[in-house]
Amino acid sequence: MINYENNEERTKKYLENFNREKVLKMLISNEKPTIIDIGANVGNTVDEFKKWWPESIIHCFEPQQECWTELEMRATNHPNGKVFINKCAAGNINKNETFFSHQINSGISGFNKININSNDSVYLNKIKEESAEELNAYKGILNHERVVEVQRIDNYINSTEKFPKIIDLVKIDTQGFEPEVLDGFGSKLNSVKVIITELMFYDYYERSLSFSDIEKYLLPSGFRLYDISHIAKNPMNGRTDWVDVIYVNNNL
Repeated sequence: MINYENNEERTKKYLENFNREKVLKMLISNEKPTIIDIGANVGNTVDEFKKWWPESIIHCFEPQQECWTELEMRATNHPNGKVFINKCAAGNINKNETFFSHQINSGISGFNKININSNDSVYLNKIKEESAEELNAYKGILNHERVVEVQRIDNYINSTEKFPKIIDLVKIDTQGFEPEVLDGFGSKLNSVKVIITELMFYDYYERSLSFSDIEKYLLPSGFRLYDISHIAKNPMNGRTDWVDVIYVNNNL
């Protein structure tokens, strides 16, 4: 047994041995894993997962039309395994819903509006101090409404031919819509081995989350928190804005 002098030494050793790739590959032994990528955007995580598991089968969900061309192009760059692209969102009900897009970055779009009165947004507070004109211009590129299709994941699994009984990995990045996504798995959540998801605490959006918002779905299905793989700290007020968390299903 190694006795470290303090927590800093333990963390230093962790950083020498681990990163997100190493942790996930340690948890997932299948060389051809089935992955569900919810909020696939332009395919950055598709490239990442395919680098780690070239023969993986990935089911992508992305409702933003602006992302589809690049996502499809990236999918064709991976000849081994398969990449399925679903041009819709994942949620807890099969219907069309209002989605908010922003001209800044497709990666921050979602079902929750950006909060114009945010106290935690470094950029919003900066331009508030500079000029009302710049603030109004910024508001003009935010919260553009559109309607997108939403599909429950359990319905998708049930309607997909030869979908495996065990889902190795689920990644969720939906800007505060994670509870609805998890709810949409229904009993299929019991068949997921590992989940990595973003959890936002700050008030950049009109909705923020806490651990209890996702754990009310995860804990009954056997999941326990395994790792906080990324922490985003706020340089303005010292709070934690968001984290990436990894949960593991102890029943599997």
